[in-house]
Amino acid sequence: MQRNIMISGTGGQGVIAAADFLGEALFRNGYHVVCTRSYGAEARGGSAQSVVIASDQEIYDIQFERADIVLILSLPAYRKFSSIAREGGLVIVDSHVISRLKPEEARRDVELVAVPAADIAEGLGNPIVANMVMLGAFTKRTGLITVDQLRGAVKALMRPQFHEINLKAIEAGAAAV
Repeated sequence: MQRNIMISGTGGQGVIAAADFLGEALFRNGYHVVCTRSYGAEARGGSAQSVVIASDQEIYDIQFERADIVLILSLPAYRKFSSIAREGGLVIVDSHVISRLKPEEARRDVELVAVPAADIAEGLGNPIVANMVMLGAFTKRTGLITVDQLRGAVKALMRPQFHEINLKAIEAGAAAV
């Protein structure tokens, strides 16, 4: 079983970091994992996307045409990357993005899950943790990793002074779906 996962947003939203935490958590759950990333030259404010490939077997090919799961944090990212989701795939999107879509932009051939990530992050006092809210929702919705495995990845890869807010964001994201 291989899962192709894309995380997309705007530079500065923690798309790259989210992929690192997700990759670490998947690895802790016994998956073979490959992560790649791409972001515009302007970094902050430009488009950003990370790909995480997780498999129960060795991974030899890191290119894919369709993603099984796509997490989307911004409207420009939705417009640019939502088409990569395979038919019947899972697309987890910040609620603010969904509310700003034109009717013809909404994908009807995927499972679209709205998560109030930006609102939750704002309520926690730090808008930058919306990426962690999305990962919490991903964890609860997919079952590929547990919240504990994601917590462990955060504790392993993040400076201790940022643990508390990010762990709260993960919990809130898991509770939101």
